[in-house]
Amino acid sequence: MEALGSLHEVISIVNKARRDNPALQSNRNYRAQSVDNDQIIAYSKQTDDISNVALVVVNLDHRYRQSGWLNVSPEDWGIAPDEPYQVHDLLTDARYTWRGGRNYIHLDPAVMPAHVFVLRRLRKGRRPGEGEFE
Repeated sequence: MEALGSLHEVISIVNKARRDNPALQSNRNYRAQSVDNDQIIAYSKQTDDISNVALVVVNLDHRYRQSGWLNVSPEDWGIAPDEPYQVHDLLTDARYTWRGGRNYIHLDPAVMPAHVFVLRRLRKGRRPGEGEFE
């Protein structure tokens, strides 16, 4: 992954993410998420109908890479514990397929100190790898 060119570019992407995702437009349904590294914080926000879920993960250490295990409850987002789902990082456009509530996070402040994920559910009748996420 390559670092973005400027702080202005990052701010523009964050502002677009806020405009495009109703979950990021209020503090309703805010939930702190557990991470096993105290140099990383995480929280989720969702719309009342859980049609839009955002998960924000931030490295608090501006000098060093930090990693850890993020613990979430996909059931809170209407996702079964064994069902795959995609997290799409709006800052880097990276996409990861996760399953369950325990997932590995790695953030390098020299590249990007945060993730702003939106969750995408598996489309009915599809399997991961088939262009299957909504």
